[in-house]
Amino acid sequence: MLSNQEAQYLLNLEKSLSKPNQTIDLSKKKNRIELISHQDSDYGFWLEITTNQKIILKTSIHHMESNSFIGLLRIDYKGGHHNPATVKSTLPSFLEPYADKWFEPTEPHMHIYVEGYRDLAWAIPLIDIDFPVKEITQPSDLSELIFNFARKINLKSLLNIQQAIL
Repeated sequence: MLSNQEAQYLLNLEKSLSKPNQTIDLSKKKNRIELISHQDSDYGFWLEITTNQKIILKTSIHHMESNSFIGLLRIDYKGGHHNPATVKSTLPSFLEPYADKWFEPTEPHMHIYVEGYRDLAWAIPLIDIDFPVKEITQPSDLSELIFNFARKINLKSLLNIQQAIL
């Protein structure tokens, strides 16, 4: 388990692709890309982009540690979710208003790691935070989402995105 400060440290680390010429192929149901940090080589990460019938797009970053994965941040479009009802002392105050909140599949939201809860148990509506891609309405929104998510997780590598043929 990580503290909230450790999770934020991991998100803030500069990251790069472990293999520089990887392509994100949006025609695949799942893309998983390994990331490294030259600032702190003790840590590894993977970026995962998933699409399926239920969730149009799920983008997440996970910290890899000793063959286990800890979710740090995820954005869901068209996926339902229920936040915990219990507010522990480790919950950041900006999430408190969302205790016991149900997210309908029509409400895009960002999942955030919070110490003392299962991975990515807490979410906040995208409409309530400073993230530029509030919804996915056309194929070009997918690339914008990925580029903005890359900025959010401090990914410094250039991304090569192959659009899906619709």
